[in-house]
Amino acid sequence: MGIKKEKVICNYILVRSVFFIAFILSIETGVFAQGDLLIFPKRIVFEGRNRVEQITLANSGKDSATYNISLVEYRMKDNGEFEGITEPDFEQRFATPFLRFFPRRVDLAPGESQTVKVQVNNTNKMEVGEYRSHLYFRAEKNNKPLGQENEVANSKTISVKLEAVYGISIATIIRKGTSSTAVSISDLKYSNDADSNHFLNYNINRTGNMSTYGDITVNYISRENKMYELGIVRGVAVYTPGIVRKVNMQFHKPKGVNFSGGKIIVFYTINQSKKVVAEAEIQL
Repeated sequence: MGIKKEKVICNYILVRSVFFIAFILSIETGVFAQGDLLIFPKRIVFEGRNRVEQITLANSGKDSATYNISLVEYRMKDNGEFEGITEPDFEQRFATPFLRFFPRRVDLAPGESQTVKVQVNNTNKMEVGEYRSHLYFRAEKNNKPLGQENEVANSKTISVKLEAVYGISIATIIRKGTSSTAVSISDLKYSNDADSNHFLNYNINRTGNMSTYGDITVNYISRENKMYELGIVRGVAVYTPGIVRKVNMQFHKPKGVNFSGGKIIVFYTINQSKKVVAEAEIQL
């Protein structure tokens, strides 16, 4: 076997390995995917002596792609949606002045991956608390379709072409000092409608100087003390300076269960652990 052929096989194995690892990690920790772009991890937190992190980008598509990387600022609404801002809200701090990243532009062939290095600096100028900005990965579209690079424009016709431009943003957080954050769950309400849809509404409340990020698990305990899992929602955050996240959750009733008596329990656990930091229940 020639050296060139061996190199091709090695590259193929490497690419397959990257996507296999990404798949496994998506099960355990979550990989962001938008269009043909895969990103791991889906958020970055700098704390303690941690000063450098790496993000892996992978192109799962069949075409080459270019992504421009920048830092953007968001506020989180109480329903979990993000809204772009230019000035921080009261008690909100941007991480942008303390972050560096390289490269700022990534070209990926089909099946190719690349890492982006993110570094924190000038932390001696930071006050105690949390700083947050979002790394934004925006696809750069090729406006010249293949085979039409040299096409001469017809000045007598007008055409409009709409293309989706994909972008992913991931929270990038710097924490300095000790966290005083506490979490609680309140206003738990169960309801259903004429179409047999089942809903659970509740609030995740945050106090303290830093954000919270975790997983929601909802269980039903029957009169006979038998437990049924109703749903899991991963990666539920309440970012500073927000103090509440309003959740409207739809779930399917387990087969053979009529919700006659018993109770529904909601657990909020620190992401990637089983430590319960808040819980609430409602009797049916």
